[in-house]
Amino acid sequence: MEAVPFNHAAALAACARGDEAAFHRLFDHEAPRMLALCQRLVPTDAESVLHDAFALIWRNADQYDETMGRARAWIYCVLRHVARHHRLRQNVVPPVLAPSLPGPPQTGGKLAALAANEPLAYQVIAHGYLDGADYRRVSSWLSRRESDLRDAIRDAFIEVSA
Repeated sequence: MEAVPFNHAAALAACARGDEAAFHRLFDHEAPRMLALCQRLVPTDAESVLHDAFALIWRNADQYDETMGRARAWIYCVLRHVARHHRLRQNVVPPVLAPSLPGPPQTGGKLAALAANEPLAYQVIAHGYLDGADYRRVSSWLSRRESDLRDAIRDAFIEVSA
């Protein structure tokens, strides 16, 4: 565990001011986890996608708005955006069958509770995050209607936020 939590919002604010040292700290802190996600989303070109994501983060750090959510979530949204566009440019054909998902976290917390109590919602969220799949793709993978998936997600969010 980290002794001092990393402040992603402060790092982005410093990047927006052109602070290269802050950018390097952000890269050193997040790049390993982001690369792991890139390897899942775009296995053949993960390093390139990571590079492009960090270039976009550097150029657009001033666009981060704390009122819209957490800075780390914004960073990963940039990464997923870059990965999605890379797959579209490369004309990557999504798999016909659902990729396997890792087991639910063993450390407890909201994600583990979601996996235990709302397995459908967990699968939809996990495929969306780890595989970049939209409702239509997950619907075909799980042989469920899109509306059922949306309902499961909505109900899970209500449960988690209660």
